[in-house]
Amino acid sequence: MNTHVFIVNEQTFKYHLEYMFAGTGAGDKKTPFLYNPCVRYNASAERNLVGMIADISRIQIGDNIIFYLQASNDKQGRFFGVFKAKSKAFFDENDNNNYLKNELGKGLSYRILIEPSDYGVYKKGVTEHEYLDSLEGKSNPFELCWSLIYRKLKGNRGCTMITDFEFCDLLSKLQRKSERLPISDGYTYDSLLNEISESGSEPNYTGRQNSLSITNRLLYKANRNNAFETHLQAFILQNIHSLDLLDFPESDIWIGNEVSCGVGMQRIDILIKQDNIDNICFKVIELKDEKPTENIVDYQLNWYIKWLFDYIIPNYNGKPITISPCIIAAKTTDEKIIKHIAEKEFNNPYSYTFIDSTEYYAFDISEERICFERVL
Repeated sequence: MNTHVFIVNEQTFKYHLEYMFAGTGAGDKKTPFLYNPCVRYNASAERNLVGMIADISRIQIGDNIIFYLQASNDKQGRFFGVFKAKSKAFFDENDNNNYLKNELGKGLSYRILIEPSDYGVYKKGVTEHEYLDSLEGKSNPFELCWSLIYRKLKGNRGCTMITDFEFCDLLSKLQRKSERLPISDGYTYDSLLNEISESGSEPNYTGRQNSLSITNRLLYKANRNNAFETHLQAFILQNIHSLDLLDFPESDIWIGNEVSCGVGMQRIDILIKQDNIDNICFKVIELKDEKPTENIVDYQLNWYIKWLFDYIIPNYNGKPITISPCIIAAKTTDEKIIKHIAEKEFNNPYSYTFIDSTEYYAFDISEERICFERVL
């Protein structure tokens, strides 16, 4: 199970709770390429929008949803929850019919429906200082919430995942901060008291719930030899259960995209965590819309694995851990590159971890479909 943090303000938070949904978008920008895959669109703006589509597409039904209420006037930013995803992501174009656009003061094109979590909805929020800055109960740097610290440093998009141990820390702080509200059909936000309360009415969300599928646009971009790496990421997140990438298809997954792993621009394209009875498995995926190169294993995957050992793995000490480096890239017949990928070895500082040989999934794209083949 995953946890996702949505950014809201005092105006939008009230409507998210009363109508029980979460969403993200980009100002006044529309997304016509979702229903017209051949439309011309600014490439940079499209990458930004497709990145948001990828973010919300990683959400699985039942995942935890947290709201981060931005700081305003003399109020600190606060984290509120806990809710859970009731639906998969859907699309509501940012036009004049965008649902609740006037009430929200903005158009949110990419949305999910939510409901109260089994963990409970808590009246008061946890401040940024209490969650991100405080060292109470922490002995090591890796215990901090780096997912959100990196996000604050880089000003990333409005839907960010956090790890399971980061969620457990937040949940314990919410539980200590205030009482748990009764399970209710609807909630609201009181800006004067700065807390959640029951609304007394059932949510009645009646907006459009159109498909967010990126497949047709990906095929269009690829067949025109345009860059489509961000589209590939969104496609994989939308189809993760049918692409044979999961080590344990029947097990719950934690999945992150654009996972920051340093104060620079280093980001893991896709990171998957799965648990089984015997061990914990991390799959570190680097995506390319071109053929693979030696640099992917020598530098990128090497960096990501080292970061895992420094900031993630120590939080799971006590259970055997397997790391599976993985490349998803265009198909190549260069045997030298394939051999280099297969033989690459990574430094392993812990006795309870094992690093698999690097996997290589090659894709081939026609006008009508994208096919994946495991080469290594």
